[in-house]
Amino acid sequence: MNEINKILTKVTESDYRLTVNDAALLFNSNNEIEIKSIKDAADIIRRNIAGDTVSYIVNLNVNFTNICEAVCLFCGFRRSESDPESYIINLDEFEERLYNAVENEATEVCFQGGLHSKLQIHGLKSKNILDMYAELLTWVKNRHPKIHIHAYSPEEIGFLSILSGKSPDYILEYLKDSGLDSMPGTAAEILVDEVRSKICSKKLNTKKWIEIIELAHKLNIPSTSTIMYGHIETNYHRAKHLEVLRNIQDKTGGFTEFIPLPFIANKTLLRDKITPLTSTDRLKMLAISRLFFKESIPNIQASWVKQGLEETAESLNWGVNDVGGTLGDEKITLAAGGTFGRGVSKEELIDLIKSNNKKPALRDTLYNYVQEQVIAR
Repeated sequence: MNEINKILTKVTESDYRLTVNDAALLFNSNNEIEIKSIKDAADIIRRNIAGDTVSYIVNLNVNFTNICEAVCLFCGFRRSESDPESYIINLDEFEERLYNAVENEATEVCFQGGLHSKLQIHGLKSKNILDMYAELLTWVKNRHPKIHIHAYSPEEIGFLSILSGKSPDYILEYLKDSGLDSMPGTAAEILVDEVRSKICSKKLNTKKWIEIIELAHKLNIPSTSTIMYGHIETNYHRAKHLEVLRNIQDKTGGFTEFIPLPFIANKTLLRDKITPLTSTDRLKMLAISRLFFKESIPNIQASWVKQGLEETAESLNWGVNDVGGTLGDEKITLAAGGTFGRGVSKEELIDLIKSNNKKPALRDTLYNYVQEQVIAR
């Protein structure tokens, strides 16, 4: 029995947790037989944790501005304030999108934006940016009290802290009191400063990102967790990133899911400097994530907007138990050169799940099942 098979046997047949070196070894494997073994092991863990139920959510994604003062090598979304393609959403447009989403049974709205210190959303009254971020939350809740607001990444919290002179915990409490229910664990990219210093040097370092996400969890603001992979990082960096997230989860229990985000390079500054990921690369990432987190983060989500519906359906054999949301108007992936659209219907996600002979389950943001559609097996 080779080393990979020994690791897979331990992780599937006991409480054994993968080490960083274990995960790096799995990432390094390009052997078809070994990759199939990784897939099969992840599927066993998925079945033990989630059964054959695969969840999805009806939601709306709003990127309220693409003006950003950070310059990240991986981003195709950012525009300068003077760029003719720059925009700031107005409240009339936001309200129309929100109304249509709620009419289509959306239970969650997610919004994030670029780091724009002079941001002024037309229709809001606040004069300083922190109050404006809070007012936007209140504005949404006043119109749709039952909708779950999933907003503002750790990077945005750090940015607000710098601009306002207030501490991150003050800002998080203020935003929670204004209507924030949970936050995206984005801007994580790779939580290894050796990588961050090269691809996003103006963003939070690893220590500060961890500090903000742990503060949020302490205040009962749960979050997702993510990785953006397939650029300049090594397989060891990927494994270290997973360890950082698992350590946070052991401490706080605040992550609702893990979402690996494959890097889309087509319209970014890294376009000519990386080797594009293959489908197997993306599926293997999902499988190793399942093996690494096990019950610690029980929900592993595939990103259909980055992988496409067909590959997302296949991912249900690689440890995945969630296919994310309908989104409605996702712009960041599209701006980077993504080709799989900005939104899908609930019916498309249900059909995707059924195509793999799994049971679709409509969920809310915190993974409470709203409705389960049992299908003939």
